[in-house]
Amino acid sequence: RTRADAVPMATVERNVYDEKTMSVWVTGEPGTDEAETFLQDKLCEQGLKVIEVYSEWAGRCLSVLPLMKRLKLEKDYEQACFVMLHCCAESHPLLEEFRGKSMPHFLFFRNGVRKALVLGANMPAIEKYVVDYTPFGPETDDLEENPQLKRRREERAESAARAAETLAN
Repeated sequence: RTRADAVPMATVERNVYDEKTMSVWVTGEPGTDEAETFLQDKLCEQGLKVIEVYSEWAGRCLSVLPLMKRLKLEKDYEQACFVMLHCCAESHPLLEEFRGKSMPHFLFFRNGVRKALVLGANMPAIEKYVVDYTPFGPETDDLEENPQLKRRREERAESAARAAETLAN
């Protein structure tokens, strides 16, 4: 018997918000860009997005979950204001620079702009940045100033123009 036969694996829903930890485990169907698209879409939104980047062979940083649960109880941030995204570096071209690293990296994005980076499970620093960078309400950030959203709109306009040109020819 293989290990897969011996141990039944739990089915994990992809890209679903976990209310208790204010987080999403960002995954996608193998061979597709589902995970990358989901991550880029999240960075186009208002509020603080913390991306935990981990190597596939090392796994997620489980020590950050108690901190997220405590912050949920103390602060009760709205989903539109704060979300932690757990992302495997090998699954996201956007996170290519972090591939093969043994410790997790935590990237802090506010309204599409990278604000901070924490190396390793430095809980005091992670908590400080979450508290400092989380907006009081979703309307605090102006989406028109979000560089990720601007880039996404430009890419879609270019794609539409190419498609229209192809149809015209």
